[in-house]
Parts: sequence; C-alpha cells; structure tokens
Amino acid sequence: MFCTICGKEMKSGDRFCPSCGGAAPDAPQHGPYTRSRLVRVNQGKKIAGVCAGIARHNEWDVTMVRVAFLAAIVLHGLGLLAYLIAWIAMPREEYVYYPASR
Repeated sequence: MFCTICGKEMKSGDRFCPSCGGAAPDAPQHGPYTRSRLVRVNQGKKIAGVCAGIARHNEWDVTMVRVAFLAAIVLHGLGLLAYLIAWIAMPREEYVYYPASR
C-alpha cells in the first residue's frame, strides 16, 4: 500500500503514513459516517460533471439526477440556471496520483 500524499510505501496495518503523517487510504477520514465532498467529477461526466458530482455526494443514481435537471429545464427553465450556478460554485475534483508499481 502506498501513501496517497507522498507516495511512500506503507505497511498494511498502518493508519497513517510514517513519512508525512497522511491518513491511509482505507482509514476513515472523519469518523464512521464520512460523506463524500461535493465536487464536479472528472470520470463519468457528460458536460461539466455537476450531475455526477451531486449523485456521488448523495449516493443517488446519476441518471435520475440528469433527468431531474432536464425536467427542470423543460418545465421551468430554472434547471439551466441552477446547473450554471453549480458549475461555477462547485470545485473540480482533484486527481489522486498513485506511484507506478515496480
């Protein structure tokens, strides 16, 4: 197992990296009920990743979120405005780079 912050090798039982102090990938970050951060995702996005980010954050099906946005656009026109605001307000997901295995 490798540290996601510094890339140093960790033992399988370590909860924190002995080099940089970062939490192990398997260790809970803030407790047993950790919720994912609301971000625009990079994988599985269609336009900007807003619907996929909302679906991941709330553990919903991404198709249902996309259908809800389309319905809001068609019925009220506010869906487009909400999407654009979310696109601006939501931060982009950060990539996590793992070292190449040797």
